[in-house]
Amino acid sequence: MNFFRVCERGLLVAAFSVFCAGFCGCGSSAPGTIGAALGQSSDHRLFVRSMPPGQGAERAGLAVDDEILLIDGKDVRAMSQEDVRRAVRGDVGSKMVLTVLRGTEKREVEVVRTPLLAEGKFR
Repeated sequence: MNFFRVCERGLLVAAFSVFCAGFCGCGSSAPGTIGAALGQSSDHRLFVRSMPPGQGAERAGLAVDDEILLIDGKDVRAMSQEDVRRAVRGDVGSKMVLTVLRGTEKREVEVVRTPLLAEGKFR
């Protein structure tokens, strides 16, 4: 089997899965995320920079300038920007636990992933 045929079959299976999920309303795996713009400093500390209203981060009570220390127990200082992106993305409705520092208060926050907004829809 050559590469083109493998890709062609993969696309057909993916298209069929999307059709079935849309038709029966089951098996949704829509892309979701934290619902916030994050900024990582040169020492790999991670901060909330902005949040569109009604998204997962805002619903969970995060605030601009909160420092995210851990994502699902993993230290963000050991993560690249791509690692962070992968960690906060997942299916809409799935959950992640963030350990957040606000001022001197450290707390755990559960965030439910919300639909991924188009680039530039918020700042």
